[in-house]
Amino acid sequence: MTQGRELVVGSTIIVAILVIAVGTLWLQGTNWGRKATYVEVLVLDVGQLTTGNPVRLRGVSIGSVASITVDPGGDVVRLGLEVEGAFDLGDPVSAGVIIAPQSLFGDWQAEIVRRARFPQFDYFDVPAVDQNRDTLVIGGYAIPDISRLTAAADEISQNLSVLTDRFDRAFNEQTVDQLLTVIANLEVVSSEIRNLITQQASTFEDVSADVARAADEISQASAQANTTFREVDAMLDRGDVDSILVSVRSTAANIDRVTAQVNRSIGGLDQTVARADSAFGSVQRLTSRVESGQGALGRLLLDSTLAVRAENAMAQLDSLLTDIKANPRRYVRLSIF
Repeated sequence: MTQGRELVVGSTIIVAILVIAVGTLWLQGTNWGRKATYVEVLVLDVGQLTTGNPVRLRGVSIGSVASITVDPGGDVVRLGLEVEGAFDLGDPVSAGVIIAPQSLFGDWQAEIVRRARFPQFDYFDVPAVDQNRDTLVIGGYAIPDISRLTAAADEISQNLSVLTDRFDRAFNEQTVDQLLTVIANLEVVSSEIRNLITQQASTFEDVSADVARAADEISQASAQANTTFREVDAMLDRGDVDSILVSVRSTAANIDRVTAQVNRSIGGLDQTVARADSAFGSVQRLTSRVESGQGALGRLLLDSTLAVRAENAMAQLDSLLTDIKANPRRYVRLSIF
């Protein structure tokens, strides 16, 4: 009986140890005989990522973070990822790893993505030495954790405080008054611009009307010109141009004859000049007689009464000429036929 109990207790202990071992291996992500792929990731920092955090591809867990080390010199962090199964992860140029929080409770993950999906992230450029290795090396980017976001928010709040202070100093009551004055001036200017536009529109309409009238006049002139051209063509067809040319020749011959007569008349020009001298002498004697009061013209110049009568006669003559111009039929009767 005692041996049976010991056997049962021993079996229970063994089963419990197996369960604990299997659970531990399962929690650690043991492959259980499946093929695993080792991938390295180069990043500047890892945030709060730790060993054992999941590795995801399109939201599906395909492995875990196996190691986290800092390369000599401290310029880059190298992650070792164990990926279960065979996946086409791409090449170091097109593939990337984003290290980001998995939830709001501090859990982080490493997600393998295509860089074209998230081009805004600054992925680490894999050196040529690592690209030529047999192990796939991918550049990664770590999203800032909450502590960095808090520091950035604090910096932003300080900048906002500075901007608010500057805004308060810039926009005081005087600035508000100036802005109101500027707005009023803008309203006045806009009103003047509207009036100017209205005036220009009216002027444009007047100009358009003038252009239309000018176009009509040009059209009428063109019609008259066409009529004239047709009449000229008719004259050419009737042969009137030939008669005109004959008349021109005749006129030229007459001009030649007149020129000959003028040439003959030049011969007697000396006699004409002598006669002109004699006429000038007579005019001088006549002028002397007028100045001395001889003759009717002399009396007219010396006697003011005659001048007044002459003015009255000229006024009456002007009235008569005005009446003749106004009523020509009263004085002249013209009959053609």
